[in-house]
Amino acid sequence: MFAEATCWLWTGDRQVSRIRSKYLRAILRQDVGFFDMAGASVAEVVNSVSTDATAIQDAIGEKVDNPFL
Repeated sequence: MFAEATCWLWTGDRQVSRIRSKYLRAILRQDVGFFDMAGASVAEVVNSVSTDATAIQDAIGEKVDNPFL
């Protein structure tokens, strides 16, 4: 049971790392005008990515491991 939980947590960490990396690449490919039109500050974008990535990591790592949650 411990090994299974560890594998799910590890998988969640890896997936979130990939998602953050791909998101950063996508943001860096945008034109400068995109950031002017978006109207969001850098802090809002970073906070949004962090919150979403944490939610994904929790869903993969904890919820899948324990079906009673």
